[in-house]
Amino acid sequence: MSPHTDTRAQIMDAFAEQLAATGYQGISLAQVGRTAGIQKPSIYHHFPGGKEDLYIAVAERYIRNVGERLAAALVDHRDVEERLGTLAAVVAGQKGESITFEQRIYDALHLVSDETRDHVRACYVNLVLDPVTAFFTSARDQGVVAGEPAFLMNAFLHMARAADLTDDTGPTRIVALFLDGARPR
Repeated sequence: MSPHTDTRAQIMDAFAEQLAATGYQGISLAQVGRTAGIQKPSIYHHFPGGKEDLYIAVAERYIRNVGERLAAALVDHRDVEERLGTLAAVVAGQKGESITFEQRIYDALHLVSDETRDHVRACYVNLVLDPVTAFFTSARDQGVVAGEPAFLMNAFLHMARAADLTDDTGPTRIVALFLDGARPR
């Protein structure tokens, strides 16, 4: 990694730390610089658009990370139930700080330009929501689930996120509840 990349990553880490702590409006680029160990003008060397460019870079990095974890959970060589269990574990296993950080990214969308908002939303849709929707489309086509794939994706991700998985059987229970429902047979 080049020194340029190291500095850029340090700036992004400092920005992400402030975003998590204070939200977008509370971010001070001077404080970001101090945390990263550089002068504020150096931030503009790496991120010419300042705060909004940093927001984009940090949001993209976070979304890519989530997307990679979800993609790994959806690997095709296992059956649908196994993949759903892994997906549930990934989503439910996000730490509270991660969920709060994701909420901070979302909350900032109304504070940035329309172009930035559209870009970050598209990144989230393309890297997180679309692959899970494609998985549910495939599962529907295989006859494993019924219903509209985007609705199934949303319902499953919200259910998994809300779950308190305190033991190893949690993902299996979420999948069973999702696939079988809660109605007695």
